[in-house]
Amino acid sequence: MEPPASESHKSQINALERRKKYNELLDYGHELALRTQTEDAVGIFQGVSSILIQTDQLHQSMAAEKMENASEMCINVQVVKMGHDLVGAALQKSESTQFCDEELAAAIKAIIGDSGNPLQWLHIGELGVKSFSMSKQSPCLLGAFELEPVQVEKPVKERRRRQRQELGDPRKPETVVKLNQEETDARKLQGVMEQLKAIYEERRQPIPYFELITDPTDYMNTVDTAFQISFLIRDGAVALETVDDLLSVRPTTSSEKQQNKRTDDNVQAILSLNFAKWQSAVKQFRLKRPLLAIERDTLNASQTS
Repeated sequence: MEPPASESHKSQINALERRKKYNELLDYGHELALRTQTEDAVGIFQGVSSILIQTDQLHQSMAAEKMENASEMCINVQVVKMGHDLVGAALQKSESTQFCDEELAAAIKAIIGDSGNPLQWLHIGELGVKSFSMSKQSPCLLGAFELEPVQVEKPVKERRRRQRQELGDPRKPETVVKLNQEETDARKLQGVMEQLKAIYEERRQPIPYFELITDPTDYMNTVDTAFQISFLIRDGAVALETVDDLLSVRPTTSSEKQQNKRTDDNVQAILSLNFAKWQSAVKQFRLKRPLLAIERDTLNASQTS
């Protein structure tokens, strides 16, 4: 039982050696692929011929041992295909011929025949090396021919007639009124914010909320002022807090504004305002005139229509 074991061990060693040589041939083929852009075709063809000869020798030794694993056969085919690609790349780089697979296959078959004897392949390799050594220019497999350039006809583009678009009755765009209203609201909020800052700097403490919004002469103006302050609180320009059991407001600091930009949490405060609470605020703060002077909207007939 020992001789078969020694033969199996020897076969494994030979398989490892063949795979090592196959890897070396693949590395050499990659090196030739990089050289196709700088080196002439003759040097590439000689390198491909050397690769194919060594591949054929490895294939013969592999067939003699009756290999059962098909992985080495796949590597062999990969090396042969790599050689074919290198020849095609070198021919395209030389720009002296057009490579034709059908012509090459017919010429090879004429020499080898249907038997496929490995010795015939070696003969083809020797012929190829001799041919490449004679001249740096590869002959064209299609033969000589005269090239007659064909004139490219440029399509004539017809000019498209521009159709005049019929315009309807002129109408005033609705967005103009909307944009004007947005600009007015922005200016109003800016004015409210500047007055609030001035009152806060003068008092140096937060302002009671109901004292700030209450207009002792008009209840509806008080409601409108409450809306303006709510917009400033929503935008993070004004902070709402409790000071001495009184709900108060103050301008936010720069750090508070940055923190509001980084956080997406919405904090809501619901406050009720009615006629009785408005009268109570007027008496509590002894108001004779409103703290904030706000220009109220007056809609004319053209805007309401």
